[in-house]
Amino acid sequence: MARSLSWIVMEDFGYDLISLAFLAVLWTAFILLYRKEPRRLVLAAALLPLVLLTLSTISEMLTSFVPGFGFLMAILVVLMPLMLVVFGGALIYNGILMWRREGAKIPNLLSLIAGILVFALPVAALGLVMISQWWSLSLAFIMFFASVFSASIFAMLLLYSWVNARFPAKGRGAAVIVLGARTINGQVTPLLRGRLDKGIELYGSQRDPKPYMVPTGGQGRDEIEPEGVSMGRYLAEQGIPQEQILVEDRAKDTIENLEFSNQLVRAQRGDGRLWLVTSDYHALRAGLASRTLGLDARSFGGKTAAYYRPSAFLRECVAIARDNLKFMLLLGLPFALMIVGALFVATSVS
Repeated sequence: MARSLSWIVMEDFGYDLISLAFLAVLWTAFILLYRKEPRRLVLAAALLPLVLLTLSTISEMLTSFVPGFGFLMAILVVLMPLMLVVFGGALIYNGILMWRREGAKIPNLLSLIAGILVFALPVAALGLVMISQWWSLSLAFIMFFASVFSASIFAMLLLYSWVNARFPAKGRGAAVIVLGARTINGQVTPLLRGRLDKGIELYGSQRDPKPYMVPTGGQGRDEIEPEGVSMGRYLAEQGIPQEQILVEDRAKDTIENLEFSNQLVRAQRGDGRLWLVTSDYHALRAGLASRTLGLDARSFGGKTAAYYRPSAFLRECVAIARDNLKFMLLLGLPFALMIVGALFVATSVS
């Protein structure tokens, strides 16, 4: 009996070693690809299942060798609905806070809308199931998989955005390009100051040759001067030499920020990597856009007020999905096939 038990333990241990070796190979491949070129959404799509697989493997090992760990995991599974309630409530609270501080514009209310949907969709799905007709069951099934797909995309982008912010491939920079944001009476806002201060930090991190500082942004309808001009003045006030500041004052969006700034830099310095600085929630999309334009660039995020991040990042998720629609459709294909299969079965039975 003891020998049989020992054999089982050894067999489980061997299986765990194989699983860990397999994970090590996957993580090594991911890290090498990330270091080569982090601005690829395919890496974001690979990272989430890789993390989930790693957590699952570690959890299974701990359950086998640590007494009581399996019970702890069971408690966490039971508490998941409560976690969902807390998550939805936090989104609603954040949405109300954004409403009060930033105004009732749709981009500012995305966290409020998402929080309401967290509660409304399960109730709607339950109502459809209770109707118990083929069409209502099919619609509930579609709602379920659409919700799972949307949540997966959000989690994928949130996780990769965090990794991209914590482990940027820095190298040496030819220029620090600080993307503009709305100014008030020619003064930078706290949001924009967070970007500029991050740019100053990067500027100070490199010795000769010092990178150029490129504040970029045109003039909005409610602004008294181009954002780039206001930003350039702030940089000079913080001690950046005037000859190191190249003001870009025409851009109206992120693409123009990158294109026009790159033209300014290349007129002074023919090669070298661009360091793109924006708010932390926007850094991933700026990096992806730079790759689309064929620029040698890496993106960095400045600090943003905590209350502003949820709605801002939800807005970024929508924008990234819009800009990479074909890739998102490819990711959604398995979900679409499951929905089509379920509808086929439901209509056949009925």
